[in-house]
Amino acid sequence: MIDDELLGFARNNLQRRVAALDNAAFGDVIEQAFSFHKIRAGFEPGEIRELMRALLGADISCAAIYRLTVNDQAAADMLRLAFEQFRPPDGLKLTRNNNVDDSRTVYVGSSRDIGSRLHQHLHTSAKGTYALKLHLWCPDAENRINVEVTPVRGVAEASLVQDVEDALWARSRPMFGKFGAK
Repeated sequence: MIDDELLGFARNNLQRRVAALDNAAFGDVIEQAFSFHKIRAGFEPGEIRELMRALLGADISCAAIYRLTVNDQAAADMLRLAFEQFRPPDGLKLTRNNNVDDSRTVYVGSSRDIGSRLHQHLHTSAKGTYALKLHLWCPDAENRINVEVTPVRGVAEASLVQDVEDALWARSRPMFGKFGAK
């Protein structure tokens, strides 16, 4: 089953992926902060998508890699405690708690529709959607969620975007979410 031919195939596949990564193009990071108060108050339909469209311009239709962070460790601790104390109604699917105690990174992900995906995280989404749904459990405090978005320019294979997301995930150690593809 596993022989030199198979290992050679795996080696060549990895070399192709490295070459694809070397040729990948990424846009500038855009940043936007949302106060815990705003998240608790909620967003109008399309509000986050329009904000992202204004910030990303032509890059709005690109794949994007994003990271959500909080401004300090006290805010991270408060957010983690609020998540642990929240009792979701039956059928509501939330993200996974990674039980990370010393990280300010809330979540790392990628999306081809960043406005919609951020809405799922900061506001709400369908019960079965895997997302933060912060609007439901975010503490009412003087803190903020910082959103960083990097567009992936040009045509990039989903596996390349996933490789870069995984590297950011491993380096950032997010409090919530899961490593790897869905």
